[in-house]
Amino acid sequence: MTATSSRGLTSLRAANRRLIVDRLQRQGEISRAALARHTGLSGTTVSSLIAELEAEGLVAETGADDRGTGRTGRPARLLRFVPPRTLVAGLELGHASIRVAVSDLAGQVKVEQAIDFDVDDAGPGALDRAAELLGDAIDAGGIGWQDIGRLVLGIPGYVDPQSGTVVSGRMRNWAHLVPAEILTAKTGLPTTTENDADLSAVGEQMFGAAKGLQDVVYVKVSSGIGAGLVLGGRLHRAAEGGTGEIGHVQVSESGSICTCGNRGCLETIASVPQAIEVLREVHADALSAADLDRLTRAGDRATVRVLTDMGREIGRAVADLCNLLAPQAVVFGGDIDEALEPLVDAVRRSVERYTQPRTAARVRIVRTSLGHRAGVLGAVATAIDSHPLLVG
Repeated sequence: MTATSSRGLTSLRAANRRLIVDRLQRQGEISRAALARHTGLSGTTVSSLIAELEAEGLVAETGADDRGTGRTGRPARLLRFVPPRTLVAGLELGHASIRVAVSDLAGQVKVEQAIDFDVDDAGPGALDRAAELLGDAIDAGGIGWQDIGRLVLGIPGYVDPQSGTVVSGRMRNWAHLVPAEILTAKTGLPTTTENDADLSAVGEQMFGAAKGLQDVVYVKVSSGIGAGLVLGGRLHRAAEGGTGEIGHVQVSESGSICTCGNRGCLETIASVPQAIEVLREVHADALSAADLDRLTRAGDRATVRVLTDMGREIGRAVADLCNLLAPQAVVFGGDIDEALEPLVDAVRRSVERYTQPRTAARVRIVRTSLGHRAGVLGAVATAIDSHPLLVG
């Protein structure tokens, strides 16, 4: 056998192991035969990998399957995933906040903290503060640094998948930074960096409004408009990254110049800053996303109108995305909370109008159920997914 063949078999075994662990985590209790059916693996492969996981203490039998399958003979033995002591951590840097969570490998959050912080202007200083916040969370949870096996960081910008370098026109003080290297040096933890909308998609698919669905789009409405894509149950990154840039769909050839250098991008007319700018004509004190939420909650007609117009424009771009991908759900989140309601209502109407009827009837257009926690929980889920104890 060649070295290349050996590496290929090792990679295949690791992928099969991940399939089994993933199904065990989702199912709770399941038999070997059911594992084979759900994963498409042979019974021999399932038995071999289960024996390996049992030897490592990651799987245990819980007893006979007495749930009435209708089969004769000795009942199958049920299996469950046993979370090891090893933990993972997720960090999400928003434009104006930092959030951290520490979780076990079953996705049970042990400790979670958040602070307000001007991430965009701070640049490398935000990573210093993020490392401090992680340390505070670890201390608060009575956790040892040695118990954490992996850290995933989410940032509100594009990260080059080859170099890990931040590439974002909006995060100017982050240009050329490699956040994963910086955090690894500060914490000693193996770290990877992901886009925050991508992580929010994973968070909603694993824990939130799209839990258990295989094809999900998460749209983040913030200073820009980004989207994360979960396709076939996995985050879609593409070979060179940069997926989900829905905010840079052109909606007007003669529109305003965008941060990307093009003209008339969606986010030049339908982002949170644009909504605030329009509203200042009638509400001079409207300065933030929190003001949009406050005015929406009060039933302010001008605010609802601005958000409805935003939702209509975003909805047309989402309709095109639905026609192409036919997702099961499109989940909306970001910097606003109450203000999402009229916006999402308008998106839903646009999708119904501009998406082919069969697709429109099946897709769910919903608000986030995790709120501002979606990204950090997605970071935790991503850290779990790549943990060496689970992938072998």
